Amino acid sequence: MGRRRRQKVSRRPRKRIPDVYPCPDCGNTAIKIELYRKNGMAMVKCGSCGLEMTIEDVNELTEPVDIYGSFIDQFYEQRKAEA
Repeated sequence: MGRRRRQKVSRRPRKRIPDVYPCPDCGNTAIKIELYRKNGMAMVKCGSCGLEMTIEDVNELTEPVDIYGSFIDQFYEQRKAEA
């Protein structure tokens, strides 16, 4: 008698949160976020167009995605105020 074959288990890779984000100014995926939790701030920099912004109010629970959301909000607020 033959042995019973084992079924292959297909595993889906987990989705990760990205490290680099799209820039609202130039459109390239080049935004990098540097967290300084001790100082309570974060630096948002675009590698292609040179856009920089400092975000305040960073705590222990803040993730880079949260910083990116705050950056997008402030960016469009500034652009709206200029227009």
